Amino acid sequence: MNGNRRDIVKPIVVLTLICLVVSAALAFTNSLTKPVIDEAAAKRSDEIRLAVMPEADAFEQIEVPGMPETVSAAYRAKNGAGYVFNVVGRGYGGDMQIICGIGPDGRITACMTLSHSETEGVGSKTAEEEYRGQYAGKDASLEGVEAISRATVSSEAYEKAIRDAFEAYEAAKEAGR
Repeated sequence: MNGNRRDIVKPIVVLTLICLVVSAALAFTNSLTKPVIDEAAAKRSDEIRLAVMPEADAFEQIEVPGMPETVSAAYRAKNGAGYVFNVVGRGYGGDMQIICGIGPDGRITACMTLSHSETEGVGSKTAEEEYRGQYAGKDASLEGVEAISRATVSSEAYEKAIRDAFEAYEAAKEAGR
């Protein structure tokens, strides 16, 4: 009976030791690479914010009470060039991740679609410059913005996300940030 027990316990102990060694190696590797990955992600995020607000020098993330739930992050340009908002719109195919810059004059500096799952060739056109470019220079009325033919749900979702960015902009101004 002792031999059978040893035959069962030995592989369990060996596999446990292997798992511990591999886990320690992965934890060590993660501790070395995480700062580099985080720094690269932060740099990429800054580049995207600068793409929608090129007049800004740098950004600081702000917490603003009263923002719509669709606004996932808000940033203020340190030099007063305006605000940048990350907004989620619910399109026909799912969530649309949008970033929108609004200058101190209350006009959009630029918008970009970060990700979407809209129908290719129809709703996906909201991510193209021809559509999103029409928002640049618009105030909260969004007067003159035209929906994409056959992509009404996607267009309306994009427009609602931009309206939510304006609501967040007003909340940020009220908060004095």
